[in-house]
Amino acid sequence: MDDREYQNRGIADSVAPADDIKPDLEKLRVYSQAKMKLASQLYAVRDALAVLGLDEAERECGELLVKLAEDHFTLAVLGQFKRGKSSLMNAIIGRELLPTGVLPLTSAITTLRYGPEERLIISREDSMFTDELPVASLSDYVTEKGNPSNQKKVKSACVELPVPFLRRGLEFVDTPGVGSAVSANTEITYGFLPKCDAVIFVTGVDTPMTSTELSFLREIREYVDKVFFVVNKIDIATEDERDEVLQFVAGTIKSQIGSDMVRLFPVSARLGLQARMSGDAALYELSGLKALEESLASFLSEERSAVFLASIADKALRILENESERGAFGDAALQERAKVIQSDKSGRIKHDPHEAAATIMEARTKIESFYTGIVAGQMDAAKEVADLSATQPPPSKEPTIIGSATEAEHLNTRGCPVCRHVARYASRLFAEWQYQMTTSERSQSEFAAQLGLCPLHTWQLLSVCSPLGASTGLAQLSEHISRQLKHAASSHAGGETVRRLVRDSRNCRACRSLQQVEEEYITRFASQLDDASFRSRYRRSQGVCLRHLGMLMDAVQTEEIRQFLLSHAAACFEQDAEDMRSYALKREALRRHLANRNEEDAYRRAVIRIVGERSICAPWAEDGEI
Repeated sequence: MDDREYQNRGIADSVAPADDIKPDLEKLRVYSQAKMKLASQLYAVRDALAVLGLDEAERECGELLVKLAEDHFTLAVLGQFKRGKSSLMNAIIGRELLPTGVLPLTSAITTLRYGPEERLIISREDSMFTDELPVASLSDYVTEKGNPSNQKKVKSACVELPVPFLRRGLEFVDTPGVGSAVSANTEITYGFLPKCDAVIFVTGVDTPMTSTELSFLREIREYVDKVFFVVNKIDIATEDERDEVLQFVAGTIKSQIGSDMVRLFPVSARLGLQARMSGDAALYELSGLKALEESLASFLSEERSAVFLASIADKALRILENESERGAFGDAALQERAKVIQSDKSGRIKHDPHEAAATIMEARTKIESFYTGIVAGQMDAAKEVADLSATQPPPSKEPTIIGSATEAEHLNTRGCPVCRHVARYASRLFAEWQYQMTTSERSQSEFAAQLGLCPLHTWQLLSVCSPLGASTGLAQLSEHISRQLKHAASSHAGGETVRRLVRDSRNCRACRSLQQVEEEYITRFASQLDDASFRSRYRRSQGVCLRHLGMLMDAVQTEEIRQFLLSHAAACFEQDAEDMRSYALKREALRRHLANRNEEDAYRRAVIRIVGERSICAPWAEDGEI
């Protein structure tokens, strides 16, 4: 069944799949969850690298996240020059697309990927923009004849084709051959190895497994675990010569990689392309192309997911290993980075480099366990390893909020100084929380275990989150609630189970934290009122809202100060009423330009006095009452 037929089957099939396809859907679910768990570790590593100022490592980690998000699998064709790599790719896609010839040809990385229409996209080293060109002009950019020594500064050439083989995110890559007189070609290919997820390694019957190829194979194995070994040009050898060459190649590879699990694919790319273009089934099988393509198809449908995730995890570990060898996580480097952060006058939240390094070490351990599980063929186990932190969340730790004006300076506000102090604290608190929830799986697990925040503070937290940050930070909460509801369903629990999942001011972490800040500030504020100069400044201020006036009345020590607070509040409310009436009169009399600032915002100041600042007030009198 093709994609169009599947899409036209109807809604019933999509919501009630047949029993025979459920196992595949389960595999897809496990793969998707494992991928998300790996992504959460990469997010933590990337942002911790940013805190440490390791820009290049941060960029490389970001590229891995992009690759993971796009689900692009890079299958590269590698080998010595003139082994017929481009010819083999032409045979696999069934058309003469990539240029071939007697002289060394490929001088730039050429990627084939799926696209609804044929087009060529050229990326240059000296330009941030790409060129879209006809596919027929490919040889002008990726061959030594059309682009000698890459004079056109081509960084990559991408050909998009509506070829079924390229569906599902496969990037099929042709690379310059190594060992030719054009040294730049060898450098380009070696530099591309870290980006490969799997490799088709091509040698030839004519001069099999040279010393250059052996050296290149050792380098490939440093970066890639999955290798398909192809012996090309079998059509130019007799049957006896072919068997002798295959035995030699197999023995040489086994000795190089230290394994007897080596499968060779003897292929004639020339005959394979001829068979594909003519539709000759017998020639297709005789060319050896059929066996190779069937093996590739099996790999891409069954093993590809695990190899892809293992490749991403391995590349992440290499990034961290490189930085570790440079001493980036040592005490001296962390101390130096701390000095740089403390000298930053931008007003941004300052994050501890030592905590960032600890985050990296923790993520590194999880990624290593993830990689081991994937390689052992246990994707579900690898997913669980990456999710261990969700089972036992650590004790709650509030972020440190640095920098606060004095109570006297707060009196300069045109609203309630207590509300303003709590609101500012809340703003910094939520900014820190959104950072932690975006970068730290530990914080995500803690947030999920506590079932989030009350409705008011959930929306306030969301207001400082990007869609990406919210999606990253809230995913574990949704998963945790899902598990609780499944348990409730299996145990036939009633509505009380669901009600326990709802947060309100009695069990909200943000409410508790802000309430503590509010109480501590009221205590300090009340003690300041004993000072005559502070009372003088308070007399000239807008005072506090009714809620905080009540708290101050309970906190001050003398009746004299209580009378002072009440008299000041009464006078302020009276002045607000006068200003509002004056403003309304001037508007009615078309003399709005005569209204002063006090008159213009009197209504707002009055509302703040009555109910407090909007940013810290819930829109209902009591939880659950609308």
